[in-house]
Amino acid sequence: MKRKQRAIHEPELPENLEEIELTHLSYHDLIELSRIEKIKGPLVGEHVRFEEVYLKKVTLSQSQLSFSRWTDVIFNGCDLSNVDFQDAYFNRVAFHNCKLAGADFDQANFQDVQFIECEAPYCLFNQTLLRDMAFRQCLLKGANFMEVQFDNVQFGYSVIQDVTFTGSSLASIDLSNCQFRTIHLTGEELRGAIISAEQAVSFIELFGVQVKYDE
Repeated sequence: MKRKQRAIHEPELPENLEEIELTHLSYHDLIELSRIEKIKGPLVGEHVRFEEVYLKKVTLSQSQLSFSRWTDVIFNGCDLSNVDFQDAYFNRVAFHNCKLAGADFDQANFQDVQFIECEAPYCLFNQTLLRDMAFRQCLLKGANFMEVQFDNVQFGYSVIQDVTFTGSSLASIDLSNCQFRTIHLTGEELRGAIISAEQAVSFIELFGVQVKYDE
């Protein structure tokens, strides 16, 4: 019997948020109850906290935000390319239609997070904890998921192209709707994953087994 997936909780934001322009960050800054549509970046700020914040079409490219904490946050149409999110914490966060090329989430912790229609080529998720998380119709080209702990993670209809899963167990992860265009793993990582019959043939060929088709 297929295990029922836990629901992924949406960000919880009040209706009325104060609109602010973010020009700089300081160590341990707290940004809360805000709507942000203007940022003078890139920003630098370790251990900063964002709580109940809506960011719309802002550019954070090249920002240094390691050890940051994000709770009840929505990113909508933002450019987060090459942002350093190492060791960050995300809880009830949604990324909608964002650019995440080269974003570095290494050693971050995710809980109730959704990436929706995002372009995330060469994104780094190494040594992360991904719990109750979804990638919905995302482009994951050249992304790295090495030594990741997956717990109720959904990849939906995402494109997985040249993605590395070395050292990460995909047990119980449903990959059956994904489009695969090269994937880097061993049979051990794939053990217990859920794939379609068509994908099964591709994986067999990936591991050097020749498939004989009826003439």
